Amino acid sequence: MNNDLRYLTAADPQRDAIGRFQYLSWGEFTGAVDISVGSGQAWELVFYQGQIVWSLDRAQPNRLWQRLLRASVGYEHINIELLAQAASYSTWKGLDAGREVCWQYQGAAALMMLSEIKAAELTTILEIAAQETIFDLLQYSQGQKLNFRTQAEIFSERPPSSIDTEEVIKQAEVMWQEWHTQKLGNISPNKTPVIRHPVQLYRQTTPIIYQNLVQVITGKRTLREIALEIDEDLLLLTRSLTRYIQTGIIELIDLPDLKLSPVESKRVPSDLGMKEQLLTLVHTPAASTQSKLAICIDDNPQICESMRSIVTDAGYRFIAIQDPTQALPRLLENKPDLIFLDLIMPKISGYEICGQIRRVSTFAQIPIVILTGKDGLLDRVRSKVVGASEFTCKPITRSAIEAFLNKYLGTAVNAS
Repeated sequence: MNNDLRYLTAADPQRDAIGRFQYLSWGEFTGAVDISVGSGQAWELVFYQGQIVWSLDRAQPNRLWQRLLRASVGYEHINIELLAQAASYSTWKGLDAGREVCWQYQGAAALMMLSEIKAAELTTILEIAAQETIFDLLQYSQGQKLNFRTQAEIFSERPPSSIDTEEVIKQAEVMWQEWHTQKLGNISPNKTPVIRHPVQLYRQTTPIIYQNLVQVITGKRTLREIALEIDEDLLLLTRSLTRYIQTGIIELIDLPDLKLSPVESKRVPSDLGMKEQLLTLVHTPAASTQSKLAICIDDNPQICESMRSIVTDAGYRFIAIQDPTQALPRLLENKPDLIFLDLIMPKISGYEICGQIRRVSTFAQIPIVILTGKDGLLDRVRSKVVGASEFTCKPITRSAIEAFLNKYLGTAVNAS
C-alpha cells in the first residue's frame, strides 16, 4: 500500500478525499489513516478489510464519545469515565503492534461484550463518528490541503464492531451538501458559540428568545453538543444563529477537550475472571468517581432539559423525573444530594411529594428547592410547612440555580 496515495489525485479536493476513502474500501484495506491540515487539526480513521473500525477527531475525542454515548446509549452511568476504566479490562487484543488502540473504542467494545451496551448502539456511535469525521474533512478541504498518511496494520483478531465505509461516505456527503446549500460552509459544528454582546442580542430578539439563547449558549458546549442538549436539528440550530454570528454578537471559539477526572482504580477481587472483574467494575460505583447528584421532579421536559444543562455544566450529575408518581421510588433508588421540585403537576402536587420525601428518614436533611410559576406568600408558607428548604420562581435562571448548587453541593469539577 502506498503510504501517500499520491496516484489518487483530483482537481476537486473534496472529491479527492472521498476517492481516497472509496479506494481503501474497495481495496479492503486494513490499517490506519492519519489526516491533518496546516492549521493543526488532525483526524484518525482505522480500517479492517475496508470497513471503518473507529474514527477520531484528535482535538476532541472525549467530547465526541461523551456526546455520542449520551445520544445513543443514554444510561447515566455509561460515560467517558467508565470507558476509561473498562478499557483496561477489555479482552479484545486489538492490533499486533504499532498503532495504539483507541481506548474509547476498546472500553465500549468491552461493555458491549457484557451487554451493557447493545451492539446496535455501538454501531450507531461508530457510524455517527465516521460521518462527522468525513463531514469535517470535506469542510476543511475547502480552504486547506488535506495531508493523508496511511499505515498498514495487522489485527490480532477481528474487531468486535465495524461499519460499512461506502454507506458512511454517502451520509457524510448528504450532510455536507445540505450544510453548504444553507451557506454554512465556513461554520464548523465543532465550534462553541459565545454571546459577546448580550445587550445587542436582547434588542434584536424577543424576551423569550433571548432567555432561551442565554440558557443554551453558555460557552461550554459545541454546536453539536447544544443540538443534542435541546433536541434540535444541528443544521436548523446553526442556521438560526447565523445572523448573530455574522454580526459579531455571537462569536465561535475552540473549546478544549473534556479532561478525565483523576480517580483511584476500583478495587476488584483479583481472583475473579476477566468478565466478572469488569461486571464488578461497572456495577460498583466508586465514591471518588461520582460527583454529587441533583434530581429535578418536573413534568415539563423543557424545564428538565434546562436544569440538566445548568447542573451538568457545573460539574454535577443530574437525573430528571417527569412522572411525579414515580418520584419517591426513583429518589430511593438514586439517593440525591439536592432535589428540585415543581409545585404544580398532574396526579400529585409538589406539596404532597415534599411531604412524602420528608417522612422518609433518609431524606430528612436533603435540601429541597421548590420550583413554581407562582410567587405568593401563601405558597411560600405552605412550602415551608411541608419541609421545603428554598423557593424559587419560574422561569428558572442559570444564576439562581447555580446559587443553590453552590450553597448545597459545594464546589464541583467543571465539566469543561
